[in-house]
Amino acid sequence: MKNVHSGIDHLDFLLVIEAVLAHRTITRAAQALDVSQSALSHTLTRLRERLGDPLFVRVGGEMQPTPLVARLADPIGRSLRIIRDEVLSAPEFDPATTTRVYNICVGEVGAFVIVPRVVRLLRERAPHARVVVLDLARHEIGSALEDGRLDVVIGYYPELKTSIYQQLLFTRTFVGIVRDDNPHIGQRLTLRQLRSVSIVRSPGTNAINRWLDSKLSGADRADIVMEMPYVMALAPILAETDWMGIVTEELVPAFRKLAPLRPVDLPTDLPRISVRQHWHRRFKDDVPNRFIRQVVYDAINKP
Repeated sequence: MKNVHSGIDHLDFLLVIEAVLAHRTITRAAQALDVSQSALSHTLTRLRERLGDPLFVRVGGEMQPTPLVARLADPIGRSLRIIRDEVLSAPEFDPATTTRVYNICVGEVGAFVIVPRVVRLLRERAPHARVVVLDLARHEIGSALEDGRLDVVIGYYPELKTSIYQQLLFTRTFVGIVRDDNPHIGQRLTLRQLRSVSIVRSPGTNAINRWLDSKLSGADRADIVMEMPYVMALAPILAETDWMGIVTEELVPAFRKLAPLRPVDLPTDLPRISVRQHWHRRFKDDVPNRFIRQVVYDAINKP
């Protein structure tokens, strides 16, 4: 027998064999498959050539299976039942009823600023869906998107490879933040003035940290008085000192609710950071994934 895999559509193979077995004539099998009789005959001819077997032999007014088809009848039936019951009949995605759990990766700032807005909109559009927020190491994110452990990642990740798709959500700028009655820092700082300011720095603001290191180095390096791994912890620390933190502008309202703080304008050549949501190309057309991406985008960009 010839190679079964050489240029034949396996689903066509299954459907044609099933239809002729069930109806025993080319005419009735073609009607059941909603194709022309000539099209079915052509497909059957191709199958005979590929498999090196007549498959069906006319006996009286019916097409009777050869021993090869008789042996294949049961596994063909099982295969098609699986396809119909578990693949073709899979329920469509319905936001109103889905219980899907979405895994979203954000950093600390994103969890504070973005996630509440996403959750609020998700509850409106998909009330039974849930969000799990993860904070993976940067080197794990690409593989987690690829294998489906993460649905989307939100933040600044320029290192992600080309197999990751992305969408711009907004652009961040940075500001200084100090206590309201700080006597040493005014409303605006020049680069020269920045050299004399005591700064509390957080790894959560990597872009501004790199900028500080490049602009203020050597004898003129920035006066970093504390390294604080938790961005939100800056608020009470700054409220009790004459130090300054540097945060993204969208955090200022939240910080002012936590402590009596005010923003400070910084030099105009500060970096601007593009915050994007990222997903793997495997899930580009996946309906549930497209849904959560739209929720994220609308939560950020629509009032």
